[in-house]
Amino acid sequence: MRLHRRLLLGGLAAAALPARSRAAVPTGTIRLVVPWAPGGSTDVIGRQFANSWQPRLARTVVVENRSGASGTIGHAYVAGSAADGRTVLMATNSTYAIAPSLYDNIPYVHDQAFAPVTLMARSPLVLCVNARVPARSVMELVALAKARPTELNMGIGGTGATSHLASELFMAHSETRFTLVSYRGSGQTVQAVGSGEVDVAFLSATTVRPLVEAGLARVLGTTGTSRSPTFPEVAPIAETGLPQFEASTAYALFVPKATPAEVIASLHAAAAESLADPQLQAKLAAEDFEVVAGGPQLLAEHVRDEAAKWSAIIRSRNIRMN
Repeated sequence: MRLHRRLLLGGLAAAALPARSRAAVPTGTIRLVVPWAPGGSTDVIGRQFANSWQPRLARTVVVENRSGASGTIGHAYVAGSAADGRTVLMATNSTYAIAPSLYDNIPYVHDQAFAPVTLMARSPLVLCVNARVPARSVMELVALAKARPTELNMGIGGTGATSHLASELFMAHSETRFTLVSYRGSGQTVQAVGSGEVDVAFLSATTVRPLVEAGLARVLGTTGTSRSPTFPEVAPIAETGLPQFEASTAYALFVPKATPAEVIASLHAAAAESLADPQLQAKLAAEDFEVVAGGPQLLAEHVRDEAAKWSAIIRSRNIRMN
């Protein structure tokens, strides 16, 4: 059974249990630290989750943005906070699984600084091409790239970004070579695909939808293991000729390492109830998030698997921060 399936079943099983006592969680406000700026995808899911989580915890939950250094500033802040359950980190795999292989000066070691609470959701990207690119499937794009090595430009949202790692993983799996063009974030990359400045890019489904609707781009595949609600007609890349390909942004909750086990259990139980709520699931699906819930042990396995996967790609592709 695949890990994501085990995580989903584990989360639903926890949510089906009778509501646990929240007495283990200290009274007072809980700070949900989002290590990215307001308005981004992590902030969006964090605020939607917090609204659902706080009545189940019977505590006030406040989202606190502490951005910078690819999320590591917020991580370091939580690592140094009191281990009492009142400071919770909402992290993405770009920081807990990818950043340790990209940066030499991170002021913490993830497994030593944090205890896992629950995996929450993931958000796949889509592989899109400018409308003038003569490829209408993933394998047609692969054939085109092999016939014209390095001639096709692939836009990325900066070195080390999820779009960059997805691009490197795609080239490794497909044995192709694209010329990477780096931009300051996904917004500029979207514009570059629409104008034809680059031929190909991995982007979020919601950001590329206006280009598709305007006839400026086509979506060839998704990076997840299931179809995107935004483009339900488009199959995952893993089903179109590259069976081992998967590259999604994952979202998870962590607390400082010394947080008592009974506090973690209460935080997880309330989170599992929230993630099983059809209203929250509908809100997240509208933003192209897929709920993939799982408890501390399964999250720990996920962190190890993701770290191994991305560190191997970073080493083999010789990726360095600019």
